Amino acid sequence: MSAVLVASTAAVPAVAHPPNSTDHGVPEETFHKLWSGDQDGATDGANLSNGSAVKQLGEGTDVPFDSPPRAVEQWNRGDHQEFPATNSSVSIHPPDADLSSGQFIKEAYTEVFAVQPSTRARLSPSRQPLYVAPDGTLRGTVDYRVAVPPDDTSGDRRVYWSLESHQIEETKLLVDGDEETTAGGSHTPALSYSLDGYAGEEHQLTLQANISVRLRKEVETCTAHNDEGDCTNWESSVSYPTENVTVTDSIEVTKYDLAVAGFIAEYPNGDLGLVVYKNQPWLGYQLPNGDVRGVWRFYSARDKDWDTLVYSSDDGQRTAHSPLHPLQVNAYPIETGPTPSPRQNVTILDVYGTSTSPPTLPSNVHLDVLTEPYTASYGIATRATADEQPETVRAWGLVRGVEAERPADEFARIQIYESNLTLEVVNQTEDTVTVRVILQNANTGAPINTNERDGYVVVNGQRLNTTGNGTVTTTIERPLGGVSARYEPGHWWLNPPGYTGDSDTVLLQGSVLQIVSTLFRIGVPVSLFLLAVFFVDRITGWRIWPPWRSL
Repeated sequence: MSAVLVASTAAVPAVAHPPNSTDHGVPEETFHKLWSGDQDGATDGANLSNGSAVKQLGEGTDVPFDSPPRAVEQWNRGDHQEFPATNSSVSIHPPDADLSSGQFIKEAYTEVFAVQPSTRARLSPSRQPLYVAPDGTLRGTVDYRVAVPPDDTSGDRRVYWSLESHQIEETKLLVDGDEETTAGGSHTPALSYSLDGYAGEEHQLTLQANISVRLRKEVETCTAHNDEGDCTNWESSVSYPTENVTVTDSIEVTKYDLAVAGFIAEYPNGDLGLVVYKNQPWLGYQLPNGDVRGVWRFYSARDKDWDTLVYSSDDGQRTAHSPLHPLQVNAYPIETGPTPSPRQNVTILDVYGTSTSPPTLPSNVHLDVLTEPYTASYGIATRATADEQPETVRAWGLVRGVEAERPADEFARIQIYESNLTLEVVNQTEDTVTVRVILQNANTGAPINTNERDGYVVVNGQRLNTTGNGTVTTTIERPLGGVSARYEPGHWWLNPPGYTGDSDTVLLQGSVLQIVSTLFRIGVPVSLFLLAVFFVDRITGWRIWPPWRSL
């Protein structure tokens, strides 16, 4: 590779900042949103650039994403190749790299640049795993320098040194200590992996590089001298000292492999009933006419450990601004619970989960955060309007590209029937009224026994249960007007078969309401007839209005 000039100075601080223009094919409308955690300017426009609106937005504040941005991987893939050109006399490394040195090989290291696709999930103040896709790529950097000993030409023994060869022999990716992928030597290796085991298991990814160097050492020894003491005969021997150094860097990851299961049903009116359980934190799932969104939002921020690079040589070290700015996707909770969208099409029936304290974000990331516990759900039950029943159920994950899609016929299907509630007056006095509730399957007429399943009947605010024959009789204080009853069925997925609710109302004899109701039933048709006669008289001029004119 081409030579790199290294100044003979001590380490000096370097100004760190993100790139100020897009690159690597990342579109501008996305690029300026990727740099959460950078120095934000005033939002009044005084300190903003004259660039596009999205550039000014990115300069003025941090911008969240609704899903993991694909552009992060695109950026990292291109930026990885921006590692500076180097040669045997200089080692270029991040400040925190774990350096190894031998006799000839100096400041050797390997450093993980990025694992992708991945998301740092900020689940709580203490739990923030790095979720990675089951199949992905680890990118890293490797470098070193060679210290060739100086020649020694004094005396009767002369030693001459030269560098014969040096190289990165190979790079390896180890998963939990076992070799996963091997590639040739490279200063910017990109190695693929495939994680076995269960979702949620922790793994250690280790990048390993083997570095070798071969030197030529020529030793000349004087075997004879003249009277003046000058050497008259030199004998020469040549050897080729070698050295090998193995360097590693590791990162802890958690396998993210979303899977779903649950229950599915069709309501009598054609609505979809869906209960979805999942195995890891999720972004939500899709419905025919909407979706359910989880509590998560995302932001992208650069790894500040790469803000500067150190150039090490025989003359010392210098620190310079790094041309590499790897990005990392982060997920954080922003809602206290899942939300339906749109609400007129989707209703959340129940949420299963645990109350979790929200995390705090790094101090330099300026985004709205929760201050109260949120529900980390593992199951969501919904009812949604549907033009037709879905063939598959699709859920989205926190890691880009990781989704769960399962055929609907692999969900447990539950039948939902209409219920029929009938309310009868058994007896009434001036003070009390006795009513009977009859609750049946509207399709079959079979009694519904609420004693043996979730759900109940409410009679004028009093909660009751029906018996084996689907009835319950109760005496209540006589109300004004009438008595109402309704059936509140339990969750259909917990007590198959499921039922829809129903209600009924009876009017009590002699009540004012009954008299008003009778007058209403008689008065409405008469009023409509008289109104029609009025309009006919106006249109035709027959002079029949009012109808009692001829009486």
